[in-house]
Amino acid sequence: ATRAATPEAAAGIELVKRVAGKWLREDGGYVLEIKGGAVGGVLEATYFNPQQNRAINVSRAAWFHADGKLQVLVELNDTGYPGATYVLQYDPTADRLAGQYQQPAMQQTFAIEFVRPRP
Repeated sequence: ATRAATPEAAAGIELVKRVAGKWLREDGGYVLEIKGGAVGGVLEATYFNPQQNRAINVSRAAWFHADGKLQVLVELNDTGYPGATYVLQYDPTADRLAGQYQQPAMQQTFAIEFVRPRP
């Protein structure tokens, strides 16, 4: 039996659709691509490091909808990125994802933002 989505979950899915696509972290050229999401917080995402010209393994990706705001969590688990985590909030007015990047290997947290790449 499938449950009907709550209004909160349905609103969250609509926001996930709005953030689908490529996002650029301008301070390093990193690209986060959100390919879609589903009810229950499931998110499909990929991450690319242009300096190394390779995709970085995304071990977990999820979305949360709270207080009318969409939050995205992306956890990386790859060489040089053990457990590195992005926690981002979508700003629909500026059409950007902003938040924190935690790099456990360096024991540092950085304030970062992603914008849509210019064509």
